[in-house]
Amino acid sequence: MISANNVSLQYGKRVLFDEVNISFSGNNCFGVIGANGAGKSTFLKILSGDIEPNIGHVTLEKGKRMAVLKQDHFRYDEETVLNTVMMGHEILYSLMKEKDAIYMKEDFSDADGVKAGQLEEEFAEMDGWSAESNAASLLSGIG
Repeated sequence: MISANNVSLQYGKRVLFDEVNISFSGNNCFGVIGANGAGKSTFLKILSGDIEPNIGHVTLEKGKRMAVLKQDHFRYDEETVLNTVMMGHEILYSLMKEKDAIYMKEDFSDADGVKAGQLEEEFAEMDGWSAESNAASLLSGIG
């Protein structure tokens, strides 16, 4: 599903990773463990594309995507775990929020109806009606 091939990263004289080769396959749960400052978060940033390695490359299986839950202890305090997982699909979640905001309007206009129809079409094309059950399945698989 995702693999790192000959990934190396160096900051100045400090080598964090030297020719790392690893594959993460589907239907498995993986953990990255290590001492503070060992480079766990940096490695995940390489996998997600936030940081480019000095050498090597990361490959994501065609048709797959990767979502990252950032290390921000307070960012998701007001959200349910299910919503937080769905936020990983940023485009779909944004569409859901925009759609919900239109339906919550007290002064729903004809233009709002047209916009809501367009959003519903995009939502359906992205399999949005399955988002909540997909997120729940993902959570049940890791817990």
